[in-house]
Amino acid sequence: MKLNMLTSYDLIMLDQNYQTKEDIFDVVAKKFFNKGIIQDEATFKTALYQREAENATGLENGVAIPHAKSNTIKKPTFAVIRLNHPINDWQSLSPENQVDLIFLLAIPEEKAGSYHLELLSQLSRILMKKESINNIKQAGNPEEVLEALNIEEETKETTQTNNQGLILGVTACATGIAHTYMAAEALETAAEEMGYEILVEKQGANGIEDRPSEADVKRAKGVIIATDIELQNMSHYDGVPYIKTKVAEPIKNAQSLINQVVNQPFGEHLSNTTSEKNVDSEKNTIGSEMYQALMSGISYMIPIVVGAGLMTAIPQIGGLFFGIEGGAIENAVYANSSNSVISFLYYLNLFGGFIFSLMYPVLSAFIANAIAGKVGMTAGFIGGGLAGGMMYSLNGIEDHAASGFLGAIALGYVSGYFCRFLNNKIKLPKNIQSLKPMLIIPLLSILLVYLMNLYIFEPVGDGLNNVLFDLISQSSGIYAVAIVVAMATAFDMGGPVNKAAFAVTMALAANHSFPMTANILGCIIPPLGIGMAVILNQYIFKKKNIYDETLEAAGYTSFISGIIGISEGAIPFALKNPLITIPLNLVGSAIAAILATIFRVEIWFPIPQFWGWPLIEGLVPYLVSLLVGVLFVAIGNIFIRDYLTNKRRSSRY
Repeated sequence: MKLNMLTSYDLIMLDQNYQTKEDIFDVVAKKFFNKGIIQDEATFKTALYQREAENATGLENGVAIPHAKSNTIKKPTFAVIRLNHPINDWQSLSPENQVDLIFLLAIPEEKAGSYHLELLSQLSRILMKKESINNIKQAGNPEEVLEALNIEEETKETTQTNNQGLILGVTACATGIAHTYMAAEALETAAEEMGYEILVEKQGANGIEDRPSEADVKRAKGVIIATDIELQNMSHYDGVPYIKTKVAEPIKNAQSLINQVVNQPFGEHLSNTTSEKNVDSEKNTIGSEMYQALMSGISYMIPIVVGAGLMTAIPQIGGLFFGIEGGAIENAVYANSSNSVISFLYYLNLFGGFIFSLMYPVLSAFIANAIAGKVGMTAGFIGGGLAGGMMYSLNGIEDHAASGFLGAIALGYVSGYFCRFLNNKIKLPKNIQSLKPMLIIPLLSILLVYLMNLYIFEPVGDGLNNVLFDLISQSSGIYAVAIVVAMATAFDMGGPVNKAAFAVTMALAANHSFPMTANILGCIIPPLGIGMAVILNQYIFKKKNIYDETLEAAGYTSFISGIIGISEGAIPFALKNPLITIPLNLVGSAIAAILATIFRVEIWFPIPQFWGWPLIEGLVPYLVSLLVGVLFVAIGNIFIRDYLTNKRRSSRY
């Protein structure tokens, strides 16, 4: 691939006075559209901003490589922009980076795999060489820029003659694209200059690439692990002296890392132990490890929530077109309907519920996996199933308090740390070593998870039920009851507190003592508010970097979940940012409940979905109360997240 074939003179813009990233994106989008490279400017810019939200595209030495993948792009192209005055707030790997040289890439969706990576890899290799950057920055015209880009990739032949030895590397960034390959290139360049042979494994968007052989691992002097994410199959490097750092470090300090791994390694690499630590100034504390484990669990759980929400929404709404009362599609009478479509919708609804039941096991399993590796996943998965009450639902046991998503998190941590402890401490002869991961660790960890859930986490959930029942029953005044019910319902979004609030208000409504209005509002305001936050931000407020791509997708699912009365759609947001999400949910639900009580709105049936609206006494004031609560949650989320994002960004400079 020749880079100079993917651009043209008019796409090389030298000595420009653009002051912001937005200015550059607007100009390049217009140029691409006028040249027929893209079909729609807005779609292209949206793809650019989505990529910016995922991770920093600024590097160092004044360089940034923003890039977009989209179906609106017709052919691979890139533009070069050189600025007269640098942009100081471009999010970069190096905090002091002031961007004045931008390479903006456009990749068609169908070429987003290996072609995309090859283009980024080749461009990264050129930009890792200061000589190349200087040539581009000093170029007098577009022809000289193209000449600087027309560098054939050198063929690297490793040789043992006059070689100081073999160094290994593993690089991985959050998106698995640019920084993964730039860090690898930086290590390769530095090792070559220092007289070392080097092999660098990339764990990126295409999976594991360039893994060294076992023979290479045995003769290596050390391995440099540069990563921002959890790596896969790292037992391949066990026994090799190692250091571990962030993926940005090799781009800045490759030679010092090579010296360190040769002269002062952390020790020999051993998978799934506490021996791994970071070389940067941030201490690898238990708190940071727990946070990273939680983020790992959430990242695997979000697709489950999205899939479950969609599979539940389709039959619930689809049933309305066949005259089935809202929410009634789950009735078993439709399982053998003479209408095959209705029967299909019934089983599809069951399928959606089944996917939801996997949410807690997946969350807990991957929390445990992030801490202990594969040995922790079994106990984590089973612990999550217990937290979700699967044991009781499968056996037809009702009215049993499960520990919910808080229990799933706790059991994930218990599984991970206990399994890691067992894996490190249990020593067996080689001929029976396989008994440890296959028998001993599963036996002990599963038993511990069961006992802790039975005697600690479930009693806590049951205790919350009793406390909540007493709190509601002892509350004086309709406003106090409405506030307590709404906040309790909104607190854990389908968890034990939510279910306890439902049970209490259902009992009160059954004897016509108190309506279910506050409970209904507390059920749907969290998912609707979270979903509305994502939608409003995308189309109106357009605050940058407050939601990544996965949370944006989860936001739409959360909104749909709220429409059909499912609180769980908001859980990924509550887990990722609990100190923002949960208080806003509580206050938004309480405000709506107070307004509905003032307006004397009454709902006596447990139907939170929109098809229950005809049963509401005072529909218009109910919708007004609901809208106020949803907007409070949505706008609060947007502006608090934006404030914190800007505060973190300013603290870096």
